[in-house]
This record gives sequence, structure tokens and C-alpha cells, in this order.
Amino acid sequence: EARADLQGVRLVEPTTAADIDGSRYDSVIATGWQTARWVSEMAEEKGFYFLQGDERVLNPRAQATWGLPLRKLAVARWLAEEVEAHGHSVEGIVPNAIDPTEMYVDVPPELRGRRVIALYHRHPTKGPDTLVDALHALKRTTPDVSATVVSARPPSHRLPAWVDLTIRPSREGLRALYNASAVCLHTSRQEGWGLVPMEAAACGCAIVATASRGPREFLTPGESMIEVPVGDADGLAIAAARLLTEPRERSRMALAGQEAVGRFSWAESTARLERLLLS
Repeated sequence: EARADLQGVRLVEPTTAADIDGSRYDSVIATGWQTARWVSEMAEEKGFYFLQGDERVLNPRAQATWGLPLRKLAVARWLAEEVEAHGHSVEGIVPNAIDPTEMYVDVPPELRGRRVIALYHRHPTKGPDTLVDALHALKRTTPDVSATVVSARPPSHRLPAWVDLTIRPSREGLRALYNASAVCLHTSRQEGWGLVPMEAAACGCAIVATASRGPREFLTPGESMIEVPVGDADGLAIAAARLLTEPRERSRMALAGQEAVGRFSWAESTARLERLLLS
């Protein structure tokens, strides 16, 4: 299927490795453990494996794909180190970035009210239970707080009645939701990178995140985010309440986060990927 919005890129949805003729391409890249073996079989020396998360949390069989004869790339340094600790080489890091024409500050952080925003995802590794508990705890300490939760589909957990739920907002709508919020809560137990806190930081939110590893690739605890232990709902609530009631500190941290994520660009990441493929 041709994609008019991606010049030079053809989208193929195979059902078996035989559906793609690897000899026609300069490089074939697996982006998930389910496709890694296919790429290994069909692409031989042209095969790459772009690791974007520790997929062992999804299926323990994912670890076996690390040993396939594919040249491995990783989205994050921590992930590369994890793979290398198991005896497999990683040829390079290709970080994510934010499109500055899509995610940016419309409302200065100091002008925002006491509203938090968070992503809800039903998979346990995203910490949906931690999110619900943190929202309840935050409301007890900060009664005038409001909250927006964004989700791809209706939640399977019961969110507090006072929370505004938005399902699949447009990019413009999502930017508006970030800009209406002062603090972004990130509740994952493990995250390859963490696009939501990166987007939120680009839009001027102060970030309060669990130590899920991914956000540390672009934010620094104590400088451009507050980090709490994984699963610590009360810690998330305490940190968020502090930022909501201390606008000067919140604005300082929001600015630091915005500057931190601004150091990453798709142009640089694309150039880095191209260099790694050509090498």
C-alpha cells in the first residue's frame, strides 16, 4: 500500500516472511520481537533489529530474538546496555524526538491552573493502577486539582469521577490538552523511551515520573523532572501537589524540561539512522 505522506516509503503488512523479497531492499528493519525472526530469515546481511523497549515485559520469548544474526540498534542507552549485558552487541542509539511544529508552548507555564495530565494504558507495565491511586491521593491533598487523562480506548480501570477523559485526541487537540495542564504524571513500570512525558515537556508541563528508565534518556531528576520509585502513587501525588502549589519551582522545572527535549531532533535521529544503516 503506497503512503502519499511518506515519500519513498512503502508500507507492507506481511503475514509470513515469504511475503517480502528481502533482496529488493538495501535494509530490512525489524521493530518488534514478533517480526525479528522473519527479518532474520529473509534479509540475511541486510537485516537490522531496532529495539524500542524491553519487550520481555510483553513476552519472555522476546529475549531469544536478541541473539538472532541481526545488527541491533536501540532507541535508548539503557536498553542498549541491557542487551549488551546479555552478551549481544548494539551498533548504535537512535533516540526519539518531538516535532516542534506539532508540540510547543501555547500557554506559559506560570499562567496554568492546578491541572494534571496523564496517559492511561491498560497494560500493567504502563502502571494504570498506579495512576488511579495517584489521582485519588492527589485529590485528598489538593482538593482544587483537576485532571485530564488521555487514552487510546475506554479504560478498563475506574477513573475518579472528577477526571476528564479524552479518547484519541487529534495532534492539535493533544497539544491543547498539554498546554492546559501544569503537571504531567508518568506512571509506567518500565518505558523504552517515554514519548508522553517528552511531548508534555515540549508543551511546557512539569514532569513527575516513575523511575521507569526511559524518561532519564532526555530528562534529569531534580533538574528537569521529579522522579519517584516505580509504583509509588503517594510519591507521585506528593510531588505533583508540591509543583501545583509552588508556581515558581514548577515554571523553572517546566522550562528546564522544555530545553532538555529541545536538544533532540528528528533530523539528527534520521541522519544517525542513515549512518548506521550505511555503515
